[in-house]
Amino acid sequence: MDFFEHQDKARKNTSLLVVYFVITVLIIMATVYFALMAILALSTANKPHQIDFFTFHPQILVGVILSVGVVIASGSMYQTWILSGDGSSVALQLGGIKVQPNTRDLDERILLNVVEEMALASGTPVPPVYVLENEQGINAFAAGTTPQNAVVGVTRGCIQTLSREELQGVIAHEFSHILNGDMKLNIRLMGLLHGILLIAMIGYGLFRMASHMPVRSSGKNDDAKGAAAFVIAMFLFGAMLLGIGYTGVFFAGLIQAAVSRQREFLADASAVQFTRNPIGIVGALKRIGGWKSKSLVRATYAKEASHLFFSQGLAAQFFATHPPLELRIRRIEPTFSGKFETAARASHSENDIVDPRTLGLNRKSVPADASSAHQAAVAGVGRFEATPKTAIDHIGNPEDEHIEQAHRLMQEIDSQLVGEVHEPFGAMAIIYGLLCAPQSDPVRSAQIELLGKSAPEGVAAHTKKLLPKIDALLVEQRLPLACMALPALDQLSDSQTGAFRTLVRRLIDADRRWTIFEYALQRYITRRIVLRKDISAETQVSSDQLQAAFVQVLSTLAHVGGNTHAESAFDAGWQSLDKKVFGTQKSPAIIDRDRCTLKQFDVALDRLALLNIKHKRHVLDALAECIVYDQRSTINEVELLRVISDAVGCPMPPVLDLAPLHRPQGA
Repeated sequence: MDFFEHQDKARKNTSLLVVYFVITVLIIMATVYFALMAILALSTANKPHQIDFFTFHPQILVGVILSVGVVIASGSMYQTWILSGDGSSVALQLGGIKVQPNTRDLDERILLNVVEEMALASGTPVPPVYVLENEQGINAFAAGTTPQNAVVGVTRGCIQTLSREELQGVIAHEFSHILNGDMKLNIRLMGLLHGILLIAMIGYGLFRMASHMPVRSSGKNDDAKGAAAFVIAMFLFGAMLLGIGYTGVFFAGLIQAAVSRQREFLADASAVQFTRNPIGIVGALKRIGGWKSKSLVRATYAKEASHLFFSQGLAAQFFATHPPLELRIRRIEPTFSGKFETAARASHSENDIVDPRTLGLNRKSVPADASSAHQAAVAGVGRFEATPKTAIDHIGNPEDEHIEQAHRLMQEIDSQLVGEVHEPFGAMAIIYGLLCAPQSDPVRSAQIELLGKSAPEGVAAHTKKLLPKIDALLVEQRLPLACMALPALDQLSDSQTGAFRTLVRRLIDADRRWTIFEYALQRYITRRIVLRKDISAETQVSSDQLQAAFVQVLSTLAHVGGNTHAESAFDAGWQSLDKKVFGTQKSPAIIDRDRCTLKQFDVALDRLALLNIKHKRHVLDALAECIVYDQRSTINEVELLRVISDAVGCPMPPVLDLAPLHRPQGA
């Protein structure tokens, strides 16, 4: 199953989840109705207005439907709203603490490097990372609604106990969930489960209140008898709601298990494909089996989030959200005996912070005389010109050559810049430096003057100091370096972020034109640092609006490729598009270059992100055909396609020439 099929299946699973949820809610409503009728029948026995349990009372049923519906809907909507901003809300509920990009903790530095490597290799932004400090079990999770607002969380036991190779397997598993649309389904499942759990919480509250209320009915005092009956009724109703609520939670557990188990097998398989190293993820699973704390998570919200975890997070769960460890291992290593040896903590050293290519070379996926990152990027452009759809095939399906390319990029960037990019102060200086015009351009002096007036104290001078190293960066190194800065920039306060974003726009506008890199950078900052939310749930657009957005993007891409062939490149892209996407056969005209502004391009991409996932493949194929029309593709053009791909929710790995490295299956 490729990325687009997996995404479509995730969307269908979401619809199925809603059906299951409605059935569960109907069962809860019916149970509450019968429980209430039983209490009313008992409390009115031998009274003039006795209520018969077997008589249908539509007004009571309507009251139950409205009350239960409001409680569950409000609880679900509230929790979903809380969790919909970005994945950090889930991490914080589980007790996570954000790892600072400049941390000196050895385990955390290894973790951050693995996450950076995986993000650059898969084409996603580098996500914030959280550690569940008080959890000694070996576990991890990815949370968020899109790759743009995802976070990765791990337990302290995970990073202390696993080797770098095993940690890489676990993180690759979590990136599979990020890439394949599983996270949004997980968030919705958490919201629905919270709504059902709210019934049990209300029942528990009534039960507790009734337990602490005095019950006296001595003599013939009708008020006293009435009060006693009220307390008893509240006690019984609370107890019944408590039981009904947890019965609903039981059924919700069935839904969690049904949705989660198969996706874990798929994520395991994706992790093996990504790293081409079954030893990593199998080693992690074996270590969980032999570890004293297993994969247990003891946080308050662990039950609601149990389907998010890498491995089973709860000690007692009637319907497990994850397949047994033995079965997961045997899917990858069929000869596994089923016996887990007692696990000890792995020994880490400074050498583990950056993989010294030992993992890749040991797997022999990359020859010892491998080319530089630049040579690999140039070869990738050549391969892209010959078979542009190959790059689209790797969306959501990165391979370990992409990890190797990410490693080469990180290794070949000046070490001072890599160090600076993990500090908020240095990250700002690097972003400002990346936006400065070439040294020969007169605009540069105006930009430096602007920095001196508007940048925070000391940042302008630091930017000037770093400029020689920034100027020396190759084209393919600039965007990855900017992506590596995102977690450090995320540490800025709201006011600092606003000022930073404003200055970025002023630096871009200094020469009254925009480049591919400038566009990509401002979009990353806006979507990853400022907004970090999923707009797809908030916006609906018509088919005509979607087509207009595609024409805007295709026109811009055609103009970027050069003036002489712009119209022909546009036509080539449009003719290659499957006409079922927008349901029209009429060919539109290319939009004039002066109307292809940064703002219009940005709006168009946001609209295209709302396109049905099964059509996004056709749109990206058409854009690729537009780029290769003149057979003079550049790294910049390919990078723009990657930016577009990411903007519409389909992260594309670095474009490489993988043909010489492809081996027969099983090699």
